[in-house]
This record gives sequence, C-alpha cells and structure tokens, in this order.
Amino acid sequence: MKASYFRDHGGPENLTYGDLPDPAPGPGEVLIRVKACALNHLDIWVREGRGVSIPMPHVSGSDVAGEVAAVGPGVKGIKPGAPALVAPGLSCGTCVACRSGRDSECDAFKILGFQVQGGYAELVVVPEANVLPFPAGLSPEEAAAVPLVFLTAYHMLFTRAGLRAGETVLVQAAGSGVGSAAVQLARVAGARVIATAGDDAKLVKARELGADEGINYRTADFAAETLRLTGGRGADVVFEHVGGDNLTKSLAATAKGGRVVTCGATAGGQVPIDLKSFYYRQVALFGSLMGARWELLEVLKLLERKLIRPVVDSVFPLAKAAEAQQRMLDRKNMGKIVLKI
Repeated sequence: MKASYFRDHGGPENLTYGDLPDPAPGPGEVLIRVKACALNHLDIWVREGRGVSIPMPHVSGSDVAGEVAAVGPGVKGIKPGAPALVAPGLSCGTCVACRSGRDSECDAFKILGFQVQGGYAELVVVPEANVLPFPAGLSPEEAAAVPLVFLTAYHMLFTRAGLRAGETVLVQAAGSGVGSAAVQLARVAGARVIATAGDDAKLVKARELGADEGINYRTADFAAETLRLTGGRGADVVFEHVGGDNLTKSLAATAKGGRVVTCGATAGGQVPIDLKSFYYRQVALFGSLMGARWELLEVLKLLERKLIRPVVDSVFPLAKAAEAQQRMLDRKNMGKIVLKI
C-alpha cells in the first residue's frame, strides 16, 4: 500500500511517501480502505517525538473515513464494501471504565495513529467496535473532519465541564479543528459563546459557526476582554487546549465557581497557578482526553440533524502530507486539514 510515514522523529521533512506492507485484519478486526484522513496536532507531536514509544516506521492519522475492504475472523454485521467512519479511540471493552462508558479512562486506551498505525495510508486495520456508520450526505473529506475534534469537544464541554444552557463559554483558538467544533456544540447547547483567535478572518468564521463575540488574542488581552464582555464576572466555562501561559490567563478569565477544561499543552505543559486566587474563587480545573464511543454517536446524531457541520480548511493528496502538516504548524488553517487518499 501507499502511505506517508516516518522512520525517525523530526520535522515535516521526515515524512516519506512510499510503499509499506499491506496490513491484514486479525480476529475481531476490520480492514478499512481509507478515502480520507484528517490531520490533528497529535500527528505533529508524535512525529516530533513527544509522548510514548511508537512503532516504526510510523503511520500517523486518527481521523479515518473510507469503506470496509475485508473483515477478520469472528466479525459479524460488517460487510466488505460498506462505507465506514472510524472512532479513533481504542480500548479493551471489558474493564470497569469501558463497561461504564468511560473508554478513555481504560488502562489499555490507545489512539489510532499514535500508539498504533493510523490513516495516512491506503489501508488501516481497526477493531470491529470502532467501525461506525458513515454520516449521510457527507463526502469522505467532510466525514474525516468529524471524529477526533467533535468527540474531544463534546467530552470536554458536557461530560467533563457540564456546560448548561444560558452559561457563557470562552472557546480558545476557535480557528482550530477542536475549537471550531466547540463553538458549534456550545451554541447547540444554548450557551453564550466568546471565541478567541489570532486572526480577524478566523473570528468572522467563528461567528458564522455560532460565536456571539470574538477576541483577537494578538491585539487584545483575552482575559481582560472576557471580563469586560461579561460585566466583570468572567466565563462560566473556559474551553482550553493551548497550555502554557494561556492556561494561566484562562483561569483569570473564569468566573467564581467556574470551570476550566483542557486537553492540550501545545504552548507548554508547565503552568504556574496562583493557588490563593484559585481556591478563593472556587475555580475547577478539569483534564480531558478524547472521549467514549457513545459520545461520538451523540455527535453523529447532531450531525444528522444538521445542527453541527464539519469545517474543512483544505484538502491535500496523501503524497503532500508534509505540506499539510506545515500548514497546521503555520496556523493558517481554519478548521480541519484533510488528506485525500
């Protein structure tokens, strides 16, 4: 099969387009013929060598849309040729966390394209449980723009932070894939949405997706501006996925009794916190990792009702994966960058 892969950690230039052996499905597994795979910041972190040990040569890509090419022994109810969307989180399915619908708390939890080979390829093998119905009315490129970011945003906003109608949510970096998903989900929930971005054009797009207010964090102090927009109160929920000093400022933008939920550390993992202000204002800080398959199924229901939509920034051929990743590194994208296979 053709794939875009790397053998050593490093920059985008380490990505090679070439041939790798075709994978074969084992018991309980399904072979997917990939038609589109969306990029995530995770792909960059893995390539750069952040995180756990990974198989080499490595194929990134967590967001896969395609069709069933073959099934392994014991697979029932899935037939070759069927269109399929892949849930990116892999878990054991039998532990207490999995049986309780908390897949990402499973000790065996893995992410497609991270600890296991992913979708920057013509073929990928996934567990039967991870094969979901293909969303009607979407192209493969649009469908691939859904899973990881909408699942992550849903888990952050509702399962972790408990966002409710009428609350104010501050969505950081709304031009990113997960940020644009969060804006839409918060709007559907009936929240007031304040979006940040480093580009006025991205703020215009965020408003089109449902944001009520926009803050350019390059030209304004987003914490001070959030307090101004909320009459000095702050946001009930801050959707944070940047890390570093951004998280410290996010805490300052949070209302008394508010919640900050974070899933990323792009700007750094070490964050200074003023504990006196933190406990005096009774702010809660939640960590969040992906989510459960049932949450992704809830996302697909909203998609079917056309309450949310995937945001595709650009489409690159598989052979241009390095250029696609560079676009993300340069922060030029508004929404998802997708590889067409």
